[in-house]
Amino acid sequence: MKNHQKETTASSKQPQERTPMLYKITSVMALLEISHATVYRMVANGELELIKLSPRASRITSASVARVIATRTNNE
Repeated sequence: MKNHQKETTASSKQPQERTPMLYKITSVMALLEISHATVYRMVANGELELIKLSPRASRITSASVARVIATRTNNE
């Protein structure tokens, strides 16, 4: 009788890298209940991390949004 085991490849043994979730500026505005200008002010202050995808497309990392929410929750 043949043993039918799944073959594992080297790539399946490597840990998968997680791509950070990215939010559109408008989504961050809604989540944090802030204005467009405040989002960019928070980026300039280092509170939010902005990723440029192209000259016309920017996103905010979910990790930086989570930090802001945690900070707000701890301060209340």
